[in-house]
Amino acid sequence: MRTPNTECVVCGRPLYRRPNEIAKVRHIACMEHRAEAQRREGLTERQLAALALGRRKGTNNRTGYKHREESKRKASESHKVWCAANPDKVKARGEKTRGPNHYNWKGGCSRLNAAIRRMTENRVWMDAVKARDGKCAVCGTTENLEAHHIIPLAVLVDEYGIRNRDEARNCALLWDLANGQTLCGKHHYRVHGRQYDD
Repeated sequence: MRTPNTECVVCGRPLYRRPNEIAKVRHIACMEHRAEAQRREGLTERQLAALALGRRKGTNNRTGYKHREESKRKASESHKVWCAANPDKVKARGEKTRGPNHYNWKGGCSRLNAAIRRMTENRVWMDAVKARDGKCAVCGTTENLEAHHIIPLAVLVDEYGIRNRDEARNCALLWDLANGQTLCGKHHYRVHGRQYDD
């Protein structure tokens, strides 16, 4: 046993603490009296501020914090590299959170059209169409671009009798770039007969 070099502030029991530990703390207490010593000494302003911050549930002290574009780009690139190197893990991860395994599963009540539009394959198709064209086919703008199905998605789903996402995934015509066209938001709304608010 080491030679005691300090004592408990509550009971006076001799204790050994490393010199660097003694320098860091405001009081020394044995294990039985740590809570009592904390009550006697109270909290510093810094500790109180940290506790108040931590008690605001859900914020994690990052409310309003925006990542820099460089950080987002780096994270995106490293994620793409990892996904390319581990396609089997990506597929397994997708299977684990798809359909009835997903935490928000409600018995398959989503409309098929909406479910297909949320698929990764649809995101890849849209990005490829926009990358190919690079501008609106009507007005030539390069801002607010959207991918448009020339043959509507609903028509393809009916025509090929697609009943679920797996069948959609295996239907090559759904992901055919020839059936895609790039339009700006305004002209995409007009093509579908909707009112566009500037």
